[in-house]
Amino acid sequence: MSDNNEEQDDVQRAREARYRRYEVAGEASIRADLDEAAEPGESAESGADPEAAYKRAWLRRREATRQDEQFRAMFASVTSANDAAQLARDSAQASRRSAFWTMIAALAAAIGVLVNAAIQLGWLDWLRR
Repeated sequence: MSDNNEEQDDVQRAREARYRRYEVAGEASIRADLDEAAEPGESAESGADPEAAYKRAWLRRREATRQDEQFRAMFASVTSANDAAQLARDSAQASRRSAFWTMIAALAAAIGVLVNAAIQLGWLDWLRR
């Protein structure tokens, strides 16, 4: 059982070393190697590049990672937009409340001005009697 674990560890280390080499070479270089290995008239699996399957797996993993990052960025953007919309709704509601109470204050002030004018003009002298 110990030999099996050691073999798996060796395979894992070999894969990690291979992937580090691919990282150093870069995605464009790996794609170019695969394109070069798959010349017209020759099967892509013909064995021209013994690491072709590993390179394809690495490229698929890179693409999956890129898509995952794009999804996370999109989700963050949607969440941010949703939060901004909620803040806008809250602000609009506060503005409506403020406008309502400002209107009430304006009406009270207008009534006060009218009552004061009526008193000054003598229109409400009949109330004093």
